[in-house]
Amino acid sequence: MQENLKTVTIQAGIPGTTTLLQKGVTIHATSGMSIREFMVEIIGLSSDYAETRVRAIFVNGSPVDDIDGVKIKDGDEVSLSGALPGISGIAMCRDTPISGFRSDISAQTSEAVRSGDAIIYLKLFNLIAKEAGPTLLKKGVIAQAEDVRNFLKDDAPEGLPAEDGPILLKYKNH
Repeated sequence: MQENLKTVTIQAGIPGTTTLLQKGVTIHATSGMSIREFMVEIIGLSSDYAETRVRAIFVNGSPVDDIDGVKIKDGDEVSLSGALPGISGIAMCRDTPISGFRSDISAQTSEAVRSGDAIIYLKLFNLIAKEAGPTLLKKGVIAQAEDVRNFLKDDAPEGLPAEDGPILLKYKNH
């Protein structure tokens, strides 16, 4: 699918890219990958960054504690964030003393094995969007042309199709 999309490039640091990543973009992965594998192999985060900086992870709205045991599948929505404020934020972050109180809503581990393509809707928030977004945008993401226009406004790139639809959005190589 990615090969058939119009590629549109933008300069690094354009205002609005963080907001676009918060709304969400689509990326390709492999079904059955662990959350850790997804963050390192697909997004391009270092293992240390994934372990220490990404504190709140949600898969389809459920908080994730075990980044090795929870696996992704086609159609999943994955949200990544740094630490969240307040008691609610603490409860939703990984490895906190009170995360056990939300076990009924936590994402469950799976024995799924890697098999087949997965299209993942990815949202990056707060410092993760600012710090990891550039790495992701260098690789390229699938975004809706209308979202790119709405979030980048006057900085929307030339060559953006007039009609809405998916495009491959990447940072320009320097």
